[in-house]
Amino acid sequence: MPYLALGIRNLIKHKRKTILTLLTVSLGFVCLLLSKGYANYCLWGLRESIINGGVGHYQIRAQGYAERSDNDGDDVALLIRDYRKMLRDFSLVPGVQFVAPRLSFTGLLSGRESSAVVVGHGGWAREEDKLMAFSTVERDRGGDAGPNGRAVANGILLGRGVANLAGLAVGDECVLSAVMPSGAVNATDFTVTGLVSTQLEEMENSFACVSLEDAQALLGEPNAIDSLIVMLADTDAVGATEGRIRELCGKHGLEYRTWNEIVPYYEGAREFYSSAMNVSLVVILSIVVLSVINTMLMSLYDRIREIGSMRAIGMTSSQTTRMIGAEGLAIGLAGCLLGVLLALAVAFAVNAAGGIPLPPPPGNTRAYRGMILLELSDTALYAGLLLLVSIGSSLVPARKAARISISDTLRWI
Repeated sequence: MPYLALGIRNLIKHKRKTILTLLTVSLGFVCLLLSKGYANYCLWGLRESIINGGVGHYQIRAQGYAERSDNDGDDVALLIRDYRKMLRDFSLVPGVQFVAPRLSFTGLLSGRESSAVVVGHGGWAREEDKLMAFSTVERDRGGDAGPNGRAVANGILLGRGVANLAGLAVGDECVLSAVMPSGAVNATDFTVTGLVSTQLEEMENSFACVSLEDAQALLGEPNAIDSLIVMLADTDAVGATEGRIRELCGKHGLEYRTWNEIVPYYEGAREFYSSAMNVSLVVILSIVVLSVINTMLMSLYDRIREIGSMRAIGMTSSQTTRMIGAEGLAIGLAGCLLGVLLALAVAFAVNAAGGIPLPPPPGNTRAYRGMILLELSDTALYAGLLLLVSIGSSLVPARKAARISISDTLRWI
């Protein structure tokens, strides 16, 4: 503690050099926190847009779906029948918000002007609305959901790209043809009740959603689905609920995949941001190290006779090292504190202004605003690293001061 007090007094005595070093440390801390906060927001937005874009936290299918779906095309064997008890069991898992049954289909949508291939599904309207929380739906005035939460019969939601290809608008009539599991072709008349705008252009160009009952009638498979979409109240609870989900899947002869297994693109994006942050961390820490070493060496040369006098009256080399190391610690603590305050102020100002306008990423259809999402764990990590760097950087001039003989320091000009 006496060394820290002595180090702070030395820093106050040399104000100009102290302020320069303090600004370097604090600005480096601000840059690290803000860049990591922006990366946190981008990853959070990507994660939630995937989950709330129709994927959900878990997708549960018939056992062996991953192996058989692409090979033998036996769609009948992949259907889940008498699913209501399974739905109830999964709904009772702690942390589950709701479970949505789905029946997927691939078909040809014929409109007024042309036709378009769609990859769609049937589901319950209330649950599907929640699963499309990050999408924009343009509906007619009456909407397409009845009082019981189920979609009105023969209503269809289309991706905006599909509607443009088929020349359809809200309220128009269309015909959807699909191949049933038996091999026969069935067709049903539908009314377009809404146009969906998602963040992914590919999805908009093939998306279609009808009621579960209409999809079952179209495919000739009443009381059958091919997947259950499990939505949690909190994405961070995936790890805590996975054991129970696995247990229920084993009980009912099902298999499951988590949202990041279904869309592996997220893991690639997370690794990219992590690599970019590591590069930024190395560059900024290098600048801080060189700045602290340079400033403290300059301060050392100005104080060489003072240090010699202190050693002449009994201060040892180790005490000299600890005193200069305490100066590095004081600079690190003050720089981190100032950096946190500046980062919070900048993040608050950016978020209060509505974020940073950014163009649509490649493959996306909508622009978005970048926010800054600061996390306590990042603040603690970077503060610890900068403190270690500040202390370590001060050891270079400290060792130099400890090695100079007392007689040389007293003759220093």
